[in-house]
Amino acid sequence: MILKLMKKEWKELIKTGKIYALLFPFLFFSILSPVIAKFTPEIIKSLTSTQDMQGIIIKIPPPTWKDAFLQFFKNLNQIVFLVIAIVFLGSISEEKNKGTAAIMVTLGIDRKEWVIAKFLFQVLVVFSLIFLSYILCVYYTYFLFSEVGIYETIASTFLYLVYIFFILSLCIFSSSIGNNMLQSVGIFFAIFVLFTLFSIFPNLEPYNPLTLSSLQNQWIVKGVIWKDAIENISTVIIYSVILITLGIIYFEQQEL
Repeated sequence: MILKLMKKEWKELIKTGKIYALLFPFLFFSILSPVIAKFTPEIIKSLTSTQDMQGIIIKIPPPTWKDAFLQFFKNLNQIVFLVIAIVFLGSISEEKNKGTAAIMVTLGIDRKEWVIAKFLFQVLVVFSLIFLSYILCVYYTYFLFSEVGIYETIASTFLYLVYIFFILSLCIFSSSIGNNMLQSVGIFFAIFVLFTLFSIFPNLEPYNPLTLSSLQNQWIVKGVIWKDAIENISTVIIYSVILITLGIIYFEQQEL
């Protein structure tokens, strides 16, 4: 049944055009990031060579593959993150709002399986797009810089996968609790802001999912140190399981 429900989600994603809203930013930034890293220093130099900027000396180190992937993860953690949240935050709440959730339950669809199917589908789609964008970024980075740190980039991308796993679980939780898109967005960003505030306290870093974003950059620049991330990865996975479980429990008890 879960596979059938996932097929339904795929048809809905294509029918609504949301697949293109996901696909475009992933592909766009996977190609654009190496290009920005390569040519930004030259653009800055050309600007300082104008009459208005004469006498101003700006020293910029030669760009490397590290700059390309720092730009890549910056785009993933900012713009692409927002796209993922916008696309999936209403996956359950909007169906409750429109009454389609009640119809699904009336047809005998198990609520738990329905929520799990949505989550697994979202993970499959987003992880596939991350893998595709990573391959493209590696290709264009090597094309422009003639080198890429494969181990560092794979490890950092793994951290991003864990981070997005948490974000998708938070989307499911927020969408299960909220009765419409607006409520789901409010719940999502309230929890996200709470974890942002946790960043003020260094002692809470191992228990903060947002720490994974900074570790991605650290591993690109300084090298991979797994012991710095093991506790954080474990904590984020536990958070994700708790969020999915709570979302299912609430949805099963909710009147539709």
